[in-house]
Amino acid sequence: MSNNTCETCKHFFRHYVENGKSKFAPISEGHCGHPRLKCRRIDTPACEKFSLRKSDT
Repeated sequence: MSNNTCETCKHFFRHYVENGKSKFAPISEGHCGHPRLKCRRIDTPACEKFSLRKSDT
């Protein structure tokens, strides 16, 4: 059993809100783009389409 969530999936795109002039802050919501758009939260348990996001480093 894994503890993967939508936040760590490569198909998840996090949403941001404007936080002052030219600054954006991440929020706890976003969407999944595979195979179609679905609203998700960062703590939503990963589905069967989960694919681990590659590290930026």
